[in-house]
Amino acid sequence: MMKFSYTIVHIPGKELFAADALSRNPQKVPYKREELEAEIYAFIQMITSSLSASSRRLDELRVAQLKDETCQKLTDYVLKGWAPKKEVDTLCAPYWQNRYEISVQDGLLMRGCRIIIPKSHQAEVLNQIHEGHLGITNCRARARCSVYWPGISKAIEEKIKSCTACVQESSNRHQPLIPTSFPERPWEVLGLDLFKYNNSWYLLISD
Repeated sequence: MMKFSYTIVHIPGKELFAADALSRNPQKVPYKREELEAEIYAFIQMITSSLSASSRRLDELRVAQLKDETCQKLTDYVLKGWAPKKEVDTLCAPYWQNRYEISVQDGLLMRGCRIIIPKSHQAEVLNQIHEGHLGITNCRARARCSVYWPGISKAIEEKIKSCTACVQESSNRHQPLIPTSFPERPWEVLGLDLFKYNNSWYLLISD
């Protein structure tokens, strides 16, 4: 659909007398190979250009993937087809459930729009995700936008739980509420507020 310029219009269901007639009777329209290749190339360029990494960094990851045994075997499965689950190499078994999301785009092994990080770079990437001490939820959200390897969610959790600064910050956020003592007589404790209404100032006092 990327090659088309279109406008989305909502039509109420009551006006769609045969809403799915065309989907139930698809027409066999020949698709030129050149058009398909151009569309795939445009899609790949869109994904790689949106990655939050410099060209130099992407080149480093390409080289690292080529040197990584797991990434090499994953690439073979992507290009040649996946073997049955019981026959998949042990190194690639953790990727089995996501096999249909894994592809090679512009020389990079990816899961969807996320770069698959080889083992040699996982510790470094984990440190980058952890920068800023954002907490488990935010760090996981950051990872979901750009990088992947099996167990990354658990690795992020363990990284943050072992970080002194993160643990201290987390404990400071959950201070217990300290209730005030109940007054023994009227007007012993007052609450004051100053506000403006219709160009006039008011002082609100409550006990």
